[in-house]
Amino acid sequence: MATSSRQSGLFGVNDWKAIYETFREADFRSYDYETLRKSFIDYIKVYYPETYNDYIESSEFIALLDVMAFMGQGLAFRNDLNTRENFIDTAERRDSVVKLADLVGYTPKRNSCASGYLKVTSIRTTENVKDANGVNLSNTPISWNDPSNSNWLDQMNAIFNAAMVDSQKIGRPSNSAEILGVRTSEYGIRLPDGTMPIVPFTSQVDGKGMNFELVSSTSLDENYVYEIPPAPTNKINMLYRNDKLGFGSPNTGFMFFFKQGSLTPFNFDFQQQISNQTINIDVAGVNESDTWLYQLSADNTLGAWSQVENVYADAYLQTESSDKKIFSVNSRVNDQVTYVFGDGVFSEMPVGNFKAYVRSSNALTYTIDPSEMNGVSVSLTYVDRVGSKQTLSINFALPVAVTNAQAREPLAQIKQRAPTRYYTQNRMVNGEDYTNFPYTLYNSIVKSKAINRSSIGVSKNLDLLDPTGKYSSTNSFGDDGALYQDNEDGFLTLQVNNTSDIIQFFTDDLASVLALNRANQYYIQNYTRYAYPGTSGGDTLYWKTSSVDTTSETGYFYSLDGTIERPQPIGTFTTTNATYATKGALLKFDAPTGFYFDADNRLVAGVPTGGEKNYIWSTILNVVGDGNNNGEGTFANGQGPVTVNGYIPDGVILTELIPVFDNSLSSDVIQEAILKIELQQDFTLIFNNSLLINQERWSIGSASNANYFVKFTSLGNNRYTVTYRSLTYYFGSVADTRFTYNKDELVYDPFTGKIIQDFINVLGINTVFNTATALGEDTKVNILGQTVESDGYVNDFQVEVAATDVNNGQLILDPDFFNDITGYVNNGANIGVYVFFRTITDPVNLTRQLIVPSTDIVYTYGTKNQIEIVKYEFPEGQLFYAYTDNKFYKSIQDPTITTPNYIMTEQLDYSIKSGRQGLDYQYRHNANNTTRIDPATTNIVDLYVVTQSYYTAFNNYIKDTTNTVNKPNQPTLNELNTTYPKVQDFKMLSDSVILNSVTFKPLFGPKADQSLRATIKVVKSQSTNASNSEIRSSVLAAMDSYFDINNWNFGDTFFFSELSAYLHEQIGELVSSVILVSDDPEKLFGDLYEIKCRPYEIFVNAATTNDIVIVPALTPATMQS
Repeated sequence: MATSSRQSGLFGVNDWKAIYETFREADFRSYDYETLRKSFIDYIKVYYPETYNDYIESSEFIALLDVMAFMGQGLAFRNDLNTRENFIDTAERRDSVVKLADLVGYTPKRNSCASGYLKVTSIRTTENVKDANGVNLSNTPISWNDPSNSNWLDQMNAIFNAAMVDSQKIGRPSNSAEILGVRTSEYGIRLPDGTMPIVPFTSQVDGKGMNFELVSSTSLDENYVYEIPPAPTNKINMLYRNDKLGFGSPNTGFMFFFKQGSLTPFNFDFQQQISNQTINIDVAGVNESDTWLYQLSADNTLGAWSQVENVYADAYLQTESSDKKIFSVNSRVNDQVTYVFGDGVFSEMPVGNFKAYVRSSNALTYTIDPSEMNGVSVSLTYVDRVGSKQTLSINFALPVAVTNAQAREPLAQIKQRAPTRYYTQNRMVNGEDYTNFPYTLYNSIVKSKAINRSSIGVSKNLDLLDPTGKYSSTNSFGDDGALYQDNEDGFLTLQVNNTSDIIQFFTDDLASVLALNRANQYYIQNYTRYAYPGTSGGDTLYWKTSSVDTTSETGYFYSLDGTIERPQPIGTFTTTNATYATKGALLKFDAPTGFYFDADNRLVAGVPTGGEKNYIWSTILNVVGDGNNNGEGTFANGQGPVTVNGYIPDGVILTELIPVFDNSLSSDVIQEAILKIELQQDFTLIFNNSLLINQERWSIGSASNANYFVKFTSLGNNRYTVTYRSLTYYFGSVADTRFTYNKDELVYDPFTGKIIQDFINVLGINTVFNTATALGEDTKVNILGQTVESDGYVNDFQVEVAATDVNNGQLILDPDFFNDITGYVNNGANIGVYVFFRTITDPVNLTRQLIVPSTDIVYTYGTKNQIEIVKYEFPEGQLFYAYTDNKFYKSIQDPTITTPNYIMTEQLDYSIKSGRQGLDYQYRHNANNTTRIDPATTNIVDLYVVTQSYYTAFNNYIKDTTNTVNKPNQPTLNELNTTYPKVQDFKMLSDSVILNSVTFKPLFGPKADQSLRATIKVVKSQSTNASNSEIRSSVLAAMDSYFDINNWNFGDTFFFSELSAYLHEQIGELVSSVILVSDDPEKLFGDLYEIKCRPYEIFVNAATTNDIVIVPALTPATMQS
């Protein structure tokens, strides 16, 4: 043992004890000026009472004590500050935080530059290039997808082929890869020797002039496009992308990769090899990704060095000596950088001449709208086949918005991300890694959440399928289907601040809901249908086809005068019931005697034997003039004056009409409603479909009118609850099928380019209700959505359906599909037309309704008395439904008697809706062909991210009260993979990571889902003098703070009790009570006190000051209890 170590061990403790003993009376808790000064004086009074007693303020000694106290305070402050700078949680200086983060292997992010694709819209060359027809294209602009030029593609290919390197031409790329379902091919344009593959240009973004550069890009050895390290070469890469959706698709065409900023070279040299050398590159604004290094040889050729995150961390990858030519980059103030080199063991020590390239960007966060880069022009000098220089002039457009520009990482995020990155150890292995690591990799990711979809055991000889249906289409069959209807009224809320609010409500909010299928379906089922000819008279009308298209046909109606066909007018040009045959009207056609319709609507001679129909429905898409071309029928161009949906064969007979429903109100009706609302009166809107389309079919009615379509009920304080008639069709499964549906995703058939939609096919093997005859034909209904409960629960055992057209959701194909399948009769007794439900309470005391198999319930008896007679014919515990009493009963053995003695007990947790159960069906779910799941992997990991740009844009949309800010689109799979390509580099080999965007779930306000809209009712504190307006603003500000994204994670549950407690803590001096009341008049108090969201959703506050109401007290009416 060394002498110093031994002596320290033997005597060090005693030395310190002596020191502490000497200063046992010192006050070590004194740090500031006042306490230090007092400690000094107290110490002198205790130990030197006789030596010194001059304590007046003017004493010279007191002045010395003041100086020492001041110095002590300064030293204590500086010492405390320096100590705080040694811990990442308390450090304030950026240099300190960066260095502390570096200790745990985390490099804070510099700014991220905007990057994306520019699509070629037109080109022009100075070279004499000829197309296939021998036309000289020199100085001739050729536009992409030019409808006036049938040879545009051949000519554009000819120009690009002339500019390419010798080994390439269109169809023979240097590299080609499938990137997110888009085939991406690379072609090199030949540049003069020694030219940098950089083409600068400028553009105005957000009113600021910015520098951009076209760069050479590739996807070689990666599944994303990246910039090729810049160096003087003789080519720049161009991309051709094809998503197979046609030339008009934004993802199809010739494209160049671009970045914001300016590339800057930096030369330096090392005279000798020294370990751990660094070189400062004093260029401000260097972005996160664009730093390169080359070593210059004697002949000035460039040898690339590789950038790594840490020069000591990748030693295990160094299998060759060239692997040691590595460097790392540290960030400095203003996004300047320092290149760091190794020690000669883990990495090579540099010596000689070097050239660094860095790209300096503007370090701002912004979004580039396509309109801001429409018409970008550049000139590119290339070398033709004979070695002459030519000029290629290219015009570009930005096909999609670019949102990946990001300012440098702020201190708060560095402090949070550095320990998280240390936990993950630079790889993604477990679920926590997959959730946290992406958030630390990019500073534009605000939050991330990983959800694993395990697929272990799937054959590797086939494409890996996602059984949940998110990434793979599914096709399943079941025999426990239930089709039913729900005629509960819909609702809206109206807060009136001025007349403009009322007008906007009628022309926007109300018109929108009345245009939905639910309102239209109620109208179709409950309003008058007009037979033809009926009591109106008129000759029998037949249909005559003029022309046929893929989804529609044109023609006209005619009557027979003997054997002569005479075209007849329709619409307002006739006095018969054909006056209702206007645009949007539904028409029923019967087959002529001795014929029926097959599945393709074609007439077949004979008598239906297998449930085939003898009628079809169609919708009028357009009527020209009187509908009969002034008695001439077909126009000279072969088109008919009437356009109908689908195929209608010649000679079918018009038998019934449903007039078109109108969702718009005239200005006269709106003005009359404004007067009612200003007086805060209750009233209704009545729709009369017996009137013609050129008449006013909407009118104001009394509040008690039972025939209303829309009802306005005043709540006082210029607020109204507006209910409207609604009818919704649902299809559910008892147990066989779990449904999935994404309403925001359009799925295209890759072969036809047409939209395809999820659907339910009710099979023709089902019987007609209460008969043994099969339906005969399958009935296809499209899926429109899923039921979301008020707490956010998605009921995946049922979906909303309608017999609508795939490409036009407002177009009803069969208004009677529900009646035909279920046997339901409008205004009939409908005995046996039931779907049974049981209300259950889940583990967190929330209620759910589940479909109960009809085989579990006996429903052939009308009353309890009838059930009492037959109850012993069924086993104990049998469930009965008495359709006359409309009650459920269950037989329960009397426990006091040993012999069978059943007591019929009413069951309140069961209910019914009109419909039919036990249906055989096919369920088809379609997924986009944009994600190919790697068949060699064993896990599919959904990675959901909140990007800064989308979060900012969505907040702007939510906070906008002028309705001028559109709802932003979620970042697409393609956009996310382009912005965050490095995520794939850190996953496990056995995993397939798929990037997805967060789905925000607005609460309470007008931009929330209808079932989640609510009013926050506040009782004002008696001790406050604040105005109602001030209180409402304070409540809203506190709610915004509560719903800040830093307080919420994916899948969190909202509890109003927590929000209420927070409001009382923040503004307790202003409010005495706060409650939440649903805007739905059918919901009771407390229904929204717990709201769940799905694992990929995050709550946002959509409440406005109009949704916060000051009430004098909490009463049953106020609480809606």
